[in-house]
Amino acid sequence: MTRKHLLFTLALLCSQVSFAQFIGFETEIPKEFTTADKGKIALSTRYYKEGRQSLEWDFRSGSKLNISLEKLLTLDEQMENSYGITLWIYNEVPQQDSIRFEFLSPQGDVSYWFSFQLASAGWRACWIGFQHMKGNKQNKEIASYRLIAPERKGRIFLDRLTFPVKKMNDRTTPDLQIPYNNSLSYRDLWHWCRVWQWEQYKYDIPLPSTLTQAEKEELRTVEQRLTTALDIQKAPKEAVSKAYDVFQKTNIQRSGTGFTGAPILTPDELDRSKGEISWNDLETMLSGFAYDAYYNHSGSSRQNYFTVWDFAINQGFSFGSGMGTNHHYGYQVRKIYTTAWLMRDAIWKAPNRDNILSTLIFWSALQETRQPYQYGRDELLDSWHTLLMAKTVSALLFTDERERVRALKGLSRWVSSSLQYTPGTIGGIKVDGTTFHHGGFYPAYTTGVLAMVGQFISLTNKTVYEPTEEARQVLKSAFIAMRNYSNKYEWGVGISGRHPFGGSMKADDVAAFAYLALSGDLSGEGNAFDHHLAADYLRLCEKDTPEARYFKTQGITPASAPQGFFVYNYGAAGIFRRSDWMVTLKGYTTDVWGSEIYRKDNRYGRYQSYGSVQIMGYPSRLSSGYDENGWDWNRLPGTTTIHLPFELLDSPLPGTTMAHSKENFSGSSSLEGKNGMFVTKLMERELKNFTPDFVARKSVFCFENRMICLGTGIHNSNNEYPTETTLFQSTFQKGKSTILVNGEEEKEIGFKKKLSGTTEKLLSIWDGYNNHYFVKDGNVQIQITKQESRHEKTRAVTQGTFASAWIEHGKAPKNGTYEYLVWIQPTDQELKNYEATQTYEVLQRNDSAHIVHDRLTDITAYAVFETYRSQRDSLLNLIPAETMVMYRRDKANIIMSVCDPNLNIEEKAYTTKNPSRVLEKRLELKGKWKISTPNEKVTLTADGENTILTVHCQHGQPVEFSLQQN
Repeated sequence: MTRKHLLFTLALLCSQVSFAQFIGFETEIPKEFTTADKGKIALSTRYYKEGRQSLEWDFRSGSKLNISLEKLLTLDEQMENSYGITLWIYNEVPQQDSIRFEFLSPQGDVSYWFSFQLASAGWRACWIGFQHMKGNKQNKEIASYRLIAPERKGRIFLDRLTFPVKKMNDRTTPDLQIPYNNSLSYRDLWHWCRVWQWEQYKYDIPLPSTLTQAEKEELRTVEQRLTTALDIQKAPKEAVSKAYDVFQKTNIQRSGTGFTGAPILTPDELDRSKGEISWNDLETMLSGFAYDAYYNHSGSSRQNYFTVWDFAINQGFSFGSGMGTNHHYGYQVRKIYTTAWLMRDAIWKAPNRDNILSTLIFWSALQETRQPYQYGRDELLDSWHTLLMAKTVSALLFTDERERVRALKGLSRWVSSSLQYTPGTIGGIKVDGTTFHHGGFYPAYTTGVLAMVGQFISLTNKTVYEPTEEARQVLKSAFIAMRNYSNKYEWGVGISGRHPFGGSMKADDVAAFAYLALSGDLSGEGNAFDHHLAADYLRLCEKDTPEARYFKTQGITPASAPQGFFVYNYGAAGIFRRSDWMVTLKGYTTDVWGSEIYRKDNRYGRYQSYGSVQIMGYPSRLSSGYDENGWDWNRLPGTTTIHLPFELLDSPLPGTTMAHSKENFSGSSSLEGKNGMFVTKLMERELKNFTPDFVARKSVFCFENRMICLGTGIHNSNNEYPTETTLFQSTFQKGKSTILVNGEEEKEIGFKKKLSGTTEKLLSIWDGYNNHYFVKDGNVQIQITKQESRHEKTRAVTQGTFASAWIEHGKAPKNGTYEYLVWIQPTDQELKNYEATQTYEVLQRNDSAHIVHDRLTDITAYAVFETYRSQRDSLLNLIPAETMVMYRRDKANIIMSVCDPNLNIEEKAYTTKNPSRVLEKRLELKGKWKISTPNEKVTLTADGENTILTVHCQHGQPVEFSLQQN
């Protein structure tokens, strides 16, 4: 193609797509709008969804409203899949008919059409893409479009019209008006947009003809508990004041059959500069007025409460309305539901009762619970967190008690059946207790979620509505995991998702430990309640609650902090704990993303999973030396990184970056739940400002309070910026966090030194937080300095003073290595009794395997990257590639664990239901062995004088067993 032809083609394309415009009908009727068949159009101030005017169309039977296009629109495949139309339509009286939209070619062919049902009164969104319209779709040229009236006299009002929309919202929502709209809504991921799909469900639970006395009493029990849970004792003045403030700005006025006032829109369409409002403003008004009416008996607030409800329903927050797209609304309407419960008696007596109740029930998505839970449906954490209370309230708002009982039964069944381990990477709880959201292990969403499910268990405790014991067992595993990876309430940066220095258990999460404990003994010990969860609750609860007092009277004492090593390979993570400290170890794989980076969140979080080894030695991040102000995002402890300027470390994509590795050997394993190991086959993806040939092989061996950290094969071609492995980066406070270098105290800001660790001359560093680093292989840079950084959301400059140490690998390293020991909070006696190098022995450290024998525990641990064969090994002749093995001798027996952290999930997608598949590992043991206790995952077969050990691994979990010599 010549340059002239190329320019002509570009000009033609631009002319086709540039004429799209937003029409608000504020000044005039565009000349392209014409009517026929006695219909007429006019500007109207009676109703509006933008500005102060809309287009009124008075029609007769079969009338047409024609809109011609300035330029011909020719759809190619990409345009047909993304282009569409959006507008809002006001209908005054519900009708059993439709407005038909037709799109015409220059010859008058109608290749695309759809119908918009007029079954509701008020404003309703009309959003639809060409791909979801009806018609033969043969002629791709569009010269005009028209609206065809139903076979009667009437009128509608149009506003906020845009055509063509060049990129329809992916979450455009089907509803009563256009029920066949947008196939994406039927993807499990778009659970927000499935409310109309679920509305088609019919209860498979029969409506009882009458209720027994027992059923009535249990219903009253749940209702009374809900009232107690939601009663805040008095109206918060600020909430009431905000309600009146927003109400005044909204300026709700009755007009015709409806209202005028600030238009209510979804956040995707909202323009606050024009005074438009959204769901959170409705929540502010409805909750504030409800508090004032309920607690202060304010007549004006009661009147305003129902005025806002009428206005909201008229504006489209109503039964059967999708409002264009309704995703994530649950976060903005929660108090609408909790305060509706307080106002239930008033709602039941209100003239608009049925519309209010149908709106509440519809938007709570309670209709999903009319049928059993659909196994494999995604995004459960969002539903539990934001809509479980809404569902509970809605179930109890039916005016007929029989309907309440049926709804509560359906909801209880849904909760129970959703509380099962979910497959693949979809949302929910995994078999290792990790909780998934956005296709990954996500504690920031776990907090609040478990609290809400726990509260439901509290509301239904010892009633027929209580979730099953099996469901509560699954829930307990998530609580135990959260307890294990939180120290005391906070978790490490590596598993923090897009909130690198945020996230912690809250008071309602802690309370849920007690609720679950009181639901029954889930530990199988036959007690009246779960003593272990109760002990955890007493450790975490800092208030004198009724539950705490009860547990204490029953002889329960606070649990100690978790101790041991915990494997969470659905997050390619390990948690190592002793005393009151915790270490978070983190990698990533083809199934586990390394970090979640948003356009305005965690911009510099690329290295969160590059083998991070973060010690939280004290209850909080801040007290452990981690402060975002001045933090060098290149230096998360334990990681091997290319030290980039912040503009190159910044988010590489305009939207979300959730990079997965192409490697799968990354994760952790344990032995007897006490000691463990972590390994990562590190590699970087090919993205903007990344170095795609950046690789490394890293391991961490964790014994008692010591970590042996090994690295080999560190390689990349980046000759502009240095590659480093960070030992630590901690806030420095002069006089409080002095560091020691080879026993010499360093306490001055500006200190900087380079030293080398060798076998002959071990480098010793004390980090000021009672952790000792002994470097055996590596050139180390140590400094105390004021640092300038960037805020992870705003890019604003931040500052702080830090002590840091890292191993330098230089620019473009070819085969970088390191070896160092971290002794976590050792006692003086431990340091006196043992030399660091005497505690362990590295048996092999190369690209094939990292093998360590710990002398103090007598554990030998193998991180095998490539197939391991050895004649000199005292036990193992062969270990297959990408396997972790740990063992210790116990008299004549051997206690061993074998693990492949690979989840082995077939589909590689944002989320997938594909389950973790079994991986077979065949090891060869020297000598003849038999298993002490039968294990279905382990088989042994004789091979001459040796033994073939076959282990079946799944879910990234270690398989542990005991062997006896024949």
